[in-house]
Amino acid sequence: MNAFNNVIGYETIKNELFQICDMLHNKEIYEGLGAKIPHGVLLHGDPGLGKTLMAKCFIEESGIAAFTVRRNRGNDDFISNITDTFAKAKENAPAIVFLDDMDKFANEDDSHRDAEEYVAVQSGIDEVKNCDVFVLATANDIDKLPDSLIRTGRFDRRIAMHRPSDDDAALIIKHYLSDKKVSDEVNMEDLAKMMSYSSCAELETILNEAAINAAYQRKEMIETEDLVKAVLRMQYNAPDEMSETSYDDKRKLALHEAGHLVVSEILMPGSVGLASIRPTARNPVGGFIHCCKPSSRRPHQVLVSLAGKAAVELYYAETVASGCWHDIRSALDDIRDGLSRNCTHGFGMVDASGHFGEASEAMNTRTEAVVQVELEKYMLKARDILLKNRAFLEAVTEALCEKGTLLYSEIRELRNSSEIVEIAV
Repeated sequence: MNAFNNVIGYETIKNELFQICDMLHNKEIYEGLGAKIPHGVLLHGDPGLGKTLMAKCFIEESGIAAFTVRRNRGNDDFISNITDTFAKAKENAPAIVFLDDMDKFANEDDSHRDAEEYVAVQSGIDEVKNCDVFVLATANDIDKLPDSLIRTGRFDRRIAMHRPSDDDAALIIKHYLSDKKVSDEVNMEDLAKMMSYSSCAELETILNEAAINAAYQRKEMIETEDLVKAVLRMQYNAPDEMSETSYDDKRKLALHEAGHLVVSEILMPGSVGLASIRPTARNPVGGFIHCCKPSSRRPHQVLVSLAGKAAVELYYAETVASGCWHDIRSALDDIRDGLSRNCTHGFGMVDASGHFGEASEAMNTRTEAVVQVELEKYMLKARDILLKNRAFLEAVTEALCEKGTLLYSEIRELRNSSEIVEIAV
């Protein structure tokens, strides 16, 4: 049993930090082989991923006295605090200096990274070098930090923390639900697949919101509908209830989302974790699908984007189906990006950011003509996929009209009960 067992998942990072703790405990073994302890560790990543928790576990496992620096006072006092903290750590060596949220030490943007606070940190690190003082830091955005501060020699290990993996998320969800009363009918796989989480903190908040809703309804246990409502409200800002609309408009909306879902599932089986026709903050006139296994292949992304428009236009004679403008723009951006990166057609000059740079008007016109041709090709391909899987499309459409929201298990059941025509792209 070690302190890192308090953190769920992130096994690779925990093993790396545990190794450094072992080095602090058994210096003579490592030094006997000529190995040197790294000059500090910097944990960085988005807020809410557990960087501070991981750092505290490191401190606990090391068994060494730690002196913490956080931004909690004015400039002059804070700079003095930084200097004093390094001095105290040096006097009490062996010790750890923990710099929590180091990118918040100075209120500067990434173009002004020479703030006095960072100068004080650099001086402190240099002052305690070879004095048995280990420096541990966390930061949300290392781009706001000076390169001279985070270079090798001051922070030999820079460890990036990302959102939990699917397996880790399932374990984290199980942990957060362990102190809650949850109905046996809740499908944990559905729950893990429906969330578009970015952090452990966000997962905890969503699950707590579900418990609040169940309690307000005076339920004895948290049910699936409470969890779905919490996800829709917290992640998509979707209303709890849909406004009244005509069957025709509802079916068009369901067809649109079913088109996205079907093409995604044909190209990448098991890719859709949630689908809904509820309006959202991002799309107040339509619904959404949540891809729990998104494809990195650009052709797949373009086809999924265009599939909503293609599905509606199979049944309704509309030049541009309502609510498709965002999808078309997304498809066009992906096509242009693909052409610029591949330079397949040799049209235009591509700058460092991958955009077409200065070129003659005729050349740019020719480039856009190629983009439009590619768009039409993709549109025909999306229609072909939907026509060959029409039974699946209609089954999903009817299910969305009836239920409003489909979970991962329901989508899988619809797919498995339909005759699927696989199409390679």
